Amino acid sequence: MKWEDVCQAFPEQWVLIEAVQAYTNEKSERILEEVTPLKKFSNSPDAMKAYQELHRENPNRELYVLHTNRKNPNIIEKKW
Repeated sequence: MKWEDVCQAFPEQWVLIEAVQAYTNEKSERILEEVTPLKKFSNSPDAMKAYQELHRENPNRELYVLHTNRKNPNIIEKKW
């Protein structure tokens, strides 16, 4: 799905998504071309708890918790 499709399917919700196809542009923005919504939530603490559990099981998955009122995900990649 595209981010716009997730926003239409889950209006005004927190969603846990997995990036299926993504890249980082020259501004260090993570561009999510294709995502899979995994679960929706009414609040961010529950969404973050689910994120932590999934991330602990498989840290290689590219997971995000976002609210669908965002027009764009606006994810900035930071180098550690």
